[in-house]
Amino acid sequence: MIKPKSLLTCIQQIRGMKKYPFPVTYENVRFPPNGQFKLPVMPAEPFYDGEKGEKKYKSTKRMIEARGVEEIHTELIHEQFGLAAISGGFISSDDFKFIQDRINKNLIDNQFAVWRVDAPWLPRTKKAQGTRLGGGKGSIQKYVTPVKANRIILEVGGYITEIEAKAFLLYLCERFSFPVEFVSETILAERRRKEEEIQNMNKNRFEWDNVIKYNMQNCSSWLSNYDIAWKGKYR
Repeated sequence: MIKPKSLLTCIQQIRGMKKYPFPVTYENVRFPPNGQFKLPVMPAEPFYDGEKGEKKYKSTKRMIEARGVEEIHTELIHEQFGLAAISGGFISSDDFKFIQDRINKNLIDNQFAVWRVDAPWLPRTKKAQGTRLGGGKGSIQKYVTPVKANRIILEVGGYITEIEAKAFLLYLCERFSFPVEFVSETILAERRRKEEEIQNMNKNRFEWDNVIKYNMQNCSSWLSNYDIAWKGKYR
């Protein structure tokens, strides 16, 4: 038969020192220098100055603008949280307006959000319904912003935790027409660490640099310039 614990033992357990996790501090938070905490309105179309001879122009779809990997805007300036593109795509003015409304409603005191992409500038044309083929390009319907893979789209920071940022940023990932993910400074640092570790510990000589350099399996006959530049990772 198991004897019940004495009253003294129960009291000692209750009176013992309890350790609680240290609260989150915001000592290293860097706020925007312009003092603007809310996302500004993105213009639906670029501004053209008629006095300088500027006017609207039509162009091709220019899919090359969203092809490949981003080489500059791939890090978080404020080192907190944000959204990054997994692959290339285009952001319309409607997407900008929806994201701006949602994020500005969720931000509270001492929290901010900043855009990391340009306003829509690439025109998209469309012909009226029932129009016959031919006759040139249709009228400009809207403007879009091209985004390449790994491009930081927006940042969220201030007095905010990762759980709070995920609560409304993960929902916005479904708004885009291309895959977008939630990123933080911890996630990006861990990815860089793993890439360096794999590169330093890799003993397999059959890698992209050697394959291209020594033309293994006659790869130069079927590899494109994009495969050589991006090592087969992006299209």
